[in-house]
Parts: sequence; structure tokens; C-alpha cells
Amino acid sequence: MGKHSKTSNTANNTKTARIISVASQKGGVGKTATVTNMAVGLVSLGYKTAIIDMDAQGHIALSFGIKKIDLKKTIYNVLIGEAKMSDIKQNAFGVDLYLSNSSLSDLGPKVMAHQNVKLFPAPKYLLRKAISQIKTQYDYILIDTSPSNDMPIINSLLASTDIIIPVLPEGLSIDGIYETILLIKGIQEQGTKINILGVLPTMVQDHTNLHHVKLQELRKEFAETPDIKVFDTVIKRAIRHGIAQTHGEPDINKAPEYLSFVKEVFAIA
Repeated sequence: MGKHSKTSNTANNTKTARIISVASQKGGVGKTATVTNMAVGLVSLGYKTAIIDMDAQGHIALSFGIKKIDLKKTIYNVLIGEAKMSDIKQNAFGVDLYLSNSSLSDLGPKVMAHQNVKLFPAPKYLLRKAISQIKTQYDYILIDTSPSNDMPIINSLLASTDIIIPVLPEGLSIDGIYETILLIKGIQEQGTKINILGVLPTMVQDHTNLHHVKLQELRKEFAETPDIKVFDTVIKRAIRHGIAQTHGEPDINKAPEYLSFVKEVFAIA
């Protein structure tokens, strides 16, 4: 415990977190499970870790056994200037949580409204500003995102240092990789430094020939794309993941593939 990651340093040698969005333009590919299990995995290795939920479904709360209905203030209140990050922080299973609920779906209409243009002069950078309040407190900040192309996802990507793209090895989900890469490349072309760490195969069924074939095709295709890799670690579809998440009791011992994954991604022992 008590290890420190090789996070970037500012001029005064203050450690700042790596900020990683788990993003896909397709739903149902295991984004929330990936964020949840990566976080508890990193904590188990001794890294100070936080999650920010930027999906209006608010499933991070459920994954950690917190009732969304009990949330008085959320990340939405921070983004629109009604709260500070410290006001909404919760902690469960060693992970600091900055949670959301359905109020987040109001973000776009609120910050893009003509009458609010002076209140929100940089609406795409609200999350980056919010994270500046906490980024020296953590080794890693993970962001759960929605599958929509909306203001929360744009804020998430623009606030991130790195992106992980989960994919179910089936046709529609694979299509989501390319949509997500296009979205990220558009942001990179505008001058934002954001690194695609790679593509993570999720919910893979051993006994399904389709998954085996699609996974091989995926690896072959991205082997020819030097800046994007398909991770060696594969997250298999396992009933134990679903049970832990449904019960709001994430347990890295029941999701060992995710521990292997964080070790692979960050090259930590």
C-alpha cells in the first residue's frame, strides 16, 4: 500500500492525477463495470483513486451501494457553480465518489441557453474546471461517461488525459469504437492533448465462436493502427461481476481480470 504512480508534475512539483474517461458511443459495453472495478483495483494496489460519474443514469452510485434518491447535490450542481467538489464527495470501498443522477441531463440545455451565455462562457470546460479543485489529491481519477454525443461527454473528454474504449466483440459495439475514435480525433485536432490508451474487450463469452472470431479480427485490424492498441487483457462475461454490481459491493477478488487490466494499462507491479 501507499505506492505512488508516475503522475505528471507541475513546475512546483505538485503531483496531479491521470484523468481517464471510459468512453464508447455505444451503450451496454460495460463502461460502469470497467470504471468501478478499475477503481477498486487501483485502491487495492495502494493508489488514491476517485470516480466522477458523468452519466445521467447515475449507475456508479448503484455500483457502490448508494441510493441515487438520497443524493442532495451531484456533479451537476458543481458544474453549474452551485457546489464545490468537496460538497458532493462520498467514499465507498476506499474510492472517493463524485456522483450524478438524472439532473445531469439538464447540463446541455442549461449551459447552452442564450440567456446563460455570460454565466457559462466556456461550457465545454466545466468539468476540467471542477477537476482542478481535486486533481492534486489523487493518483487516478476515472470518469464514467454516457453513450450520447452530448455536453457531459464533451466535458468528460476535454477534461481527460487518457481514454479507454470498452467493446463487446460484436458488430454494433465494434462500430461504436470508430464513432468514439472519430469524436476523440475531432477534439485532438482542436489542440487538446488526449491519449487513447486502447480498446478493452469486455463481456467476452468463451464458448461463443462469434466473440472469438470478432476479437481476432479486432486485434488484426488495430495491429495496423500504431497509435491505438487492443489490450491483451480480456474481461470475460461472468455472473460474479453482475452480482457484485447489483448488490453494490464491488470486490476486486471477484473481478481478477480487472486487476490484471490496471496492471497492464499502467505498467504497475
